[in-house]
Amino acid sequence: MIRSPYATSANVHCIEGRVGTGKTQFIVDQVADLLHQEVSPRDIALFAATPAAARALEERLAKAIGAGACPRVSTLPLFSLELLGSPKAVCRTGRRGRTLMRFEENLLMEDMKTSGVAPRRLGEMLKFLYRSMTDLEPLRGDWFYDEQEARVFQLLCDQLAFREAYLACELPRAAWDYLGRHDDAREAATYDHVFVDDYQMASRASQCLAGAIARTSLTVAHDPLARVRGSEDYPAFKGAQHLLEANPDAEIDKLALSRLSCVVTDAVNRFAEDEAIGDATPLASASGEQGVCEAVAYERPEDELQGIVTLVAYQQSRDVAASDIAVAAANRLWAANAARALRAQGIPVSPLSRVSIAGDTHDEDACRAARAFTLLRLVADRRDPLALRSWCGFGDYLANSALMTAVVAGNATLSLEDGVTLNDQAPSPLLKQGAERADAALAEARQILGALDGLLGSALVEAALEAAGAGDGVEAAALKAVAAEAPPTASAAELCHAVERAVLMPQFAGQGVRVGLPEDFAGQSASAVVMAGLVNGLTLPRRYFDPAQVERDKRPALLAAEMAKTYACAGKAASALLLTYFSEAPLATAESLKLKIHRVRLREGERLCEVRPSETIRAITGVSYHD
Repeated sequence: MIRSPYATSANVHCIEGRVGTGKTQFIVDQVADLLHQEVSPRDIALFAATPAAARALEERLAKAIGAGACPRVSTLPLFSLELLGSPKAVCRTGRRGRTLMRFEENLLMEDMKTSGVAPRRLGEMLKFLYRSMTDLEPLRGDWFYDEQEARVFQLLCDQLAFREAYLACELPRAAWDYLGRHDDAREAATYDHVFVDDYQMASRASQCLAGAIARTSLTVAHDPLARVRGSEDYPAFKGAQHLLEANPDAEIDKLALSRLSCVVTDAVNRFAEDEAIGDATPLASASGEQGVCEAVAYERPEDELQGIVTLVAYQQSRDVAASDIAVAAANRLWAANAARALRAQGIPVSPLSRVSIAGDTHDEDACRAARAFTLLRLVADRRDPLALRSWCGFGDYLANSALMTAVVAGNATLSLEDGVTLNDQAPSPLLKQGAERADAALAEARQILGALDGLLGSALVEAALEAAGAGDGVEAAALKAVAAEAPPTASAAELCHAVERAVLMPQFAGQGVRVGLPEDFAGQSASAVVMAGLVNGLTLPRRYFDPAQVERDKRPALLAAEMAKTYACAGKAASALLLTYFSEAPLATAESLKLKIHRVRLREGERLCEVRPSETIRAITGVSYHD
């Protein structure tokens, strides 16, 4: 019989409960008990679903036990990255402790196209392989469906090994494999007591990794209804079930009382009872507070945005701190609009920071921030293969993929000082052209790096941005912000590391009203939650309602995913849950927002589109979509 990867030698304790039942507080209380028993904080590790959730958990622990006594709090992917970035792991694996930026992932995709697989088929195959990685599939030998899958996976491994970097989605799997191969590393990475909050939001690899590093006890908290993605792309929602099956002696605690106000508890019950989620067991509230839950309709989009301001201001007038109010918007556009409207009225805002270095690498003008960051990588290490590959691909319509594939295969060499050397005695014209373009790019890099030598901190970032022509833009501002927080003497390597951490660790910064997407509030809590933009088309995309784009038999899964987000976010409201939407929009606005238009009317010469409240809040509004 094959041993389940969920099997662990540690004592397993599973805490199950709906949102608002106090699962996280249960974990905090258990950690406090361990510390009172004189267990060292160094022997305890806690993992949350997202970096923002980890910070919230750390703050809650600090209030309970004191900041100086806090054990490690992180996420399992970040723990994996730290483990794989240790000097011993880097030496053994040949890869550095870093993940690819968005633009670097785009260049990887261009290199993968040299496999000869049609781009659409290649994209589907890579998603399947990425999911298989996180699901701990063997990924070798006869596991592959055909030779094509095996060839694409091998090319992916070769490309990542050449870049000496990881994909974010493979981190827990890579850490699991590394610990499985090296007993000394496993012993050094273990903790006596491991706690995992929102266990259902972790990938299979992360869940099994948590069991592997627990020596004495593994405690997990999960909500089987909160099937929401956190910081991992492929969560294993049934992980707790598999954990209990593999560890039959596990202790189970089911929390059956809600700590939310009575009215909010009733709303969460109605969401849970919806057929899309499918749990008809209502919970009682132990709060003793009545609370409020309202679905507030506005006429037009701009009215809703102003209404959000009014609702937030009213909560502040009741002595609710801005930091204890959350606005969960339907999408990033609506979140940005809500944040802008709040700031315009002088209300402090703390949006979730989302640092990303992206851009179209085929066009140098569209990837200037990416070029600037690559210059930082080259200043840190002139032999960095990832940076050299990126620099030689900028501005090329094929990203110089043929040449880079030859370099990965050992048929060519790439050096900042010596340029490109083709080992093939009779290279193809395409390789010759690629070598010429790469030589020109490397010569440009040598000239720029000469001007950057000796610079540190913000001065280095400013000079790199200027050299790349990236003085303005959101991504350039993000690089400047990271540099401003770093010490003035920070080296290029330290700046690169700071940027990587900013990308991997989005946080709610400051003490203002938290603004984000519903899934961003995993691990958070607030006195009042405003869920905004709840109209068909914003919450539930318009394609959901079009049988030509989403077949009817696939709609239930899409609706269930959106309903889970609504349910989980609603359960973050301790006292007040406010759901807002609008009922009409001008035709041009409705089309730009991609709303689901139910009817178009002509009123005083203006075409107005009727829109309806989102299907995800039908349990509250009673309004349901029908074909």
